[in-house]
Amino acid sequence: MQPYFAYGSNLNVAQMARRCPDAVDPLPATLADHDWLINERGVATVEPSVGAEVHGVLWHVSDRDLDVLDSAEGVPVRYRRDSMVVQTERGPLRAWVYIDHRVEPGAPREGYLERIIEGARHHGLPQRWVEFLHRWDPANWPRGLAPTDTPGPQSLTELLADPEIDERCTLRSSFGFLAIHGGGLERMTDVIAERAAEAAGASVYVVHHPVDYPYHLSSAAYRADESARLAEFLDHVDHAISLHGYGRIGRSTHLLAGGADRDLAAHVARHVSIPGFQVITDLDAIPRELRGLHPDNPVNRTRRGGMQLELTPRVRGISPRSGPAGDDGLARPTAALIDGLVAAAHHWT
Repeated sequence: MQPYFAYGSNLNVAQMARRCPDAVDPLPATLADHDWLINERGVATVEPSVGAEVHGVLWHVSDRDLDVLDSAEGVPVRYRRDSMVVQTERGPLRAWVYIDHRVEPGAPREGYLERIIEGARHHGLPQRWVEFLHRWDPANWPRGLAPTDTPGPQSLTELLADPEIDERCTLRSSFGFLAIHGGGLERMTDVIAERAAEAAGASVYVVHHPVDYPYHLSSAAYRADESARLAEFLDHVDHAISLHGYGRIGRSTHLLAGGADRDLAAHVARHVSIPGFQVITDLDAIPRELRGLHPDNPVNRTRRGGMQLELTPRVRGISPRSGPAGDDGLARPTAALIDGLVAAAHHWT
């Protein structure tokens, strides 16, 4: 019998029974240093990614079944079949793995993701992996603001008058973090700011918006004379990092380091090291509206200046390409980002 590692629709027991009737002994397994994705053909594949892990099942199939799999997977045109080592409760085992070299992300084919999720649940794969698979459903993909005919708040005073808006401030050291568009607006920015601040012993100011909040108040409208908490924060800190969320085609791995304090921006870029991601500090390479240079932007109104870091959905852990959450509830890029921000705060003088 031939060992075969399935990570896509061949997790599904009913499909395997039809396709490979001799398949036996399904065993949960993982493939190290690879990332899982749905590609532009709408099917699952894996690609190398240091530190990542793909969950699946190790089947044992007959030579006849392997021939059927080669035909079904379109070897060698659509997929290739590689011999790789997977980890199981019985130790490392070498197995056949089908890989499609096309790694441009796309939407799953109709019914395809559902079969994968059904199989993952049947075999008892980790719940966080199942949650990650659900993230590939286009219904769960990050979206821009929903259109609305109702005018939104035009000032911080109007924004904070909404009982669903939660403004929070914790004062610690003279180094600070902000996330003024947190919660349901620029998702995870407040979580990242608060976790980094707590780990660094830094101060933090966040504004948490409800889920699917449709209005985006400009950063320049966050005036300290309209918020006692913001005024208290700006009076307390010397330097600050303001976290924001953005999305642009072709920039999913770019963190944009803006803000008026270019020395702090360069310092943060040196400390934030995330495999596969790049921190952009050249202002000419950052879209004008994302540079964070407006003098009324609160991060530029601390006593000694600040920098703004624009984060894509992928690094915030809410994209299907972010990977599954770890034991801390964070995707690997998000956890690495927080570690880098903490290091930047600790080493800034």
